[in-house]
Amino acid sequence: MDLAQRIRRALATTAREFNRALTCFDPAPGRVNTYPERMVSYYYIHALSRALASARVLLEIPVKGKSKRGWDNHIDALIFSDRELVLAEFKVAWAPSHWPALAQDLERLRTPSVNREIRACFTDRQRRHSYVFLGADCWYRKRAEAWRSGVDSGKWILPRSMRSSHRDFACVYDESGKDYDGYYLTWALAPFRQPAA
Repeated sequence: MDLAQRIRRALATTAREFNRALTCFDPAPGRVNTYPERMVSYYYIHALSRALASARVLLEIPVKGKSKRGWDNHIDALIFSDRELVLAEFKVAWAPSHWPALAQDLERLRTPSVNREIRACFTDRQRRHSYVFLGADCWYRKRAEAWRSGVDSGKWILPRSMRSSHRDFACVYDESGKDYDGYYLTWALAPFRQPAA
């Protein structure tokens, strides 16, 4: 089974776990659309560690790279096994402007300087298949479908640089009547290195 399939399966499980937690506790009473990024990141990291056999997880890995938004001096999570390596970035995506921010993270993580820096930190020198994983969230199934398909949904437009990545979503809870917008974990997986044009 390839990595994208393993992630899809693991995220289906963690999305259900997230839903069960939310049915017992409201982390944002009186607020709309405000699950914190760390809460969302936890479920992604948990799923990624399930998807990679014997995974090891490190958080907030410092890097020297510079992004278009200024200095962005860390990677949210590094998940690796003996065979695979995933550099992961997470965002809450309650506004259309957050999708281009994820695309900037993808570009930043694929730079040769980040590639060299991460590889130099491994002491075992083992070769690993390497990927960039972007995790976000969204409200409304139509936006989750737009993420997966790449078809625009109003102001929600998937950046061109992300169109070649594998994109999907997992349902935390679906739209089911008044005041239930549906909540989804949207994700993308791409090779660590930018493919040659």
